Amino acid sequence: MISMRLIGFRSSILLLAAVCSILCGCESMESVGSTVKDRFSGVPPKVRTVDGNPRQVYEAARQAMEGLGYEFTSGGPAQGRLEGLSRIGEGDNFRSSRQRSISIHLQDMDGGKVEVQVQMTEIVEEDSNRSTKPATETSLRDSPAFDIFFSELERCLPAAKAK
Repeated sequence: MISMRLIGFRSSILLLAAVCSILCGCESMESVGSTVKDRFSGVPPKVRTVDGNPRQVYEAARQAMEGLGYEFTSGGPAQGRLEGLSRIGEGDNFRSSRQRSISIHLQDMDGGKVEVQVQMTEIVEEDSNRSTKPATETSLRDSPAFDIFFSELERCLPAAKAK
């Protein structure tokens, strides 16, 4: 009789531990799920609407991008897009390298407004002399770099300079 209670108590403890493990893993499973989803559908761009015409916003976006250390690589005002790359920096160890790319798309809207869509990617390459692995590119989802870019963009807009 006592051994039956002991077995039931042990089973209850094991069941409770299993449930706790499952519930604790939900958060990590959510990040795995979003990573898999990002691979197939891509990370949506961060979007803000600013005052100005497309040409002004393009120039301000280019100034903001270059002010943050990105080198302009492609795009133009007629295309409504800009692309840039940061300098190559050291990675987690001295044999790896890290770089960021930025992609900005501008959409003219009614009422003197322009929608600015920004996507950023981090590019990491392990030791290129010894590794056959290609560089990995990871789209940034919730980086503070987006807020920094949009703040710099606002500062570079002609309306902000007139204040």
